[in-house]
Amino acid sequence: MNLESKMRGLTLGAQVLPLEKVSASDLGALAPLVGTWKNVDVPSTAISAGWNTISVPGQDKGFVFEVIPYTETLTFNPVVVQAGNRGPVVNGQQVEQMIFGLLYEQQIISACDSSFCNERGFPAGSTIHVETGLFLNLGQPNGGYTIARMSTIPHGNSLLALGSSIEVGNPGTDFFSPASSIPTLLNGDRITQLGYSDQIIGNPQFAPFNQVNPNAFLESTLEGLVGTGGVSNMTVIQMSTDTPEANGGILNIPFIQTNVNATKMDATFWIEDIVDSAGNPSQVLQYSQTINLVFPATGSAQPVNWPHVTVNSMVKVPETMELQQKFQNLDVMEGLDVTQGLTES
Repeated sequence: MNLESKMRGLTLGAQVLPLEKVSASDLGALAPLVGTWKNVDVPSTAISAGWNTISVPGQDKGFVFEVIPYTETLTFNPVVVQAGNRGPVVNGQQVEQMIFGLLYEQQIISACDSSFCNERGFPAGSTIHVETGLFLNLGQPNGGYTIARMSTIPHGNSLLALGSSIEVGNPGTDFFSPASSIPTLLNGDRITQLGYSDQIIGNPQFAPFNQVNPNAFLESTLEGLVGTGGVSNMTVIQMSTDTPEANGGILNIPFIQTNVNATKMDATFWIEDIVDSAGNPSQVLQYSQTINLVFPATGSAQPVNWPHVTVNSMVKVPETMELQQKFQNLDVMEGLDVTQGLTES
C-alpha cells in the first residue's frame, strides 16, 4: 500500500494502534526492537553485561568516579504510535508527513555489591535509572533524519535525539568505536591538571571491565557470544541531541542546569543477527550511550565536560520473540489492509 492511500485511511492526529493494524515496514529499522530485552549471560568474573560509568561532584579530588554494573529490562511495547503532520500547500499539494513509532520503558537495577556501591547509595538490587519515551520512524519529508527518540527521565530531564539507520552485512565483531570516560575541557581539549584522570585510568574498579573505554566490553561480549560463528547482518541506529539545525537537545530542571548540566547525548544501537559456535541463530541488541555532564570540579571554577557512558548487551525475552515474528509476517500476508478500522481523516 502506498503512502497516499495509507494517509487517506489514517488520521492526521496522534493515536495508539495494535500491531495488527500496521506493517513492519511502517516502523522501518525499529521493527526488530518490538518486545522485551534483558542482559545477556556473561562469565561470572564479569559480573554483568550492563555497565554505567559516571563522574559526579565530590570532595577529595574534586569529583567521584562511579562504576556500576547493572541489569536492565528494556521494553518496546507491542503497540504502535501513529501521527500525521500537515505542512504547507506546494503547487496545489498539501505537504504531509506520516510517523510511526514504539513506546519504550527502561529500568536499570544495580548489580554492584561492593562496599563502595553501598556507601554511594546504589547497593545491589536498587533501581538506579528509569526512563520512558518513544522511538519514532519519520516519514518524508524528514529533514534528513529518519529516526527520532523522545525521552523523559525523573531526575528532571527530557530530550529529543535525531538520527538514522544503516544495514551492514557480515560486519565482524570489531566495529565498535571507542567511548571515552575521560573528562575534557568544553572545547574537547585534554585536561592537564593532575588528578582529573587518575581515578579513571589508574584505578580499575571491576576487572575485566574497561572503564576507560566501556565500548571495549561490548566487543569482548559479542566475541564471547559468537565464538567461532559470526554476525550475519546488523542494523545500526545512531542518534544525537546535537542537531542544532533541527532543534534536537536536552531540557533540564533548574537544579540540574545549575549544578550538573546535561548538555548532549549520543547513542548507538546495534541490532545483530548472530550465529554461535554451535550454529544456533539469535538476535542481540547492544548499545552505547554517552551523555555530557558539565560541572566544575569541587574547589575550581573551570567547567569540565564529564562523559557519562552506559553500555549493555541484551537478548529478547523468549515469549516476546514470537510476538515480533508474527508482526514481521504481516508484511508478507497477501491482501493485508493496514487501515481497517482506523479513523478517517
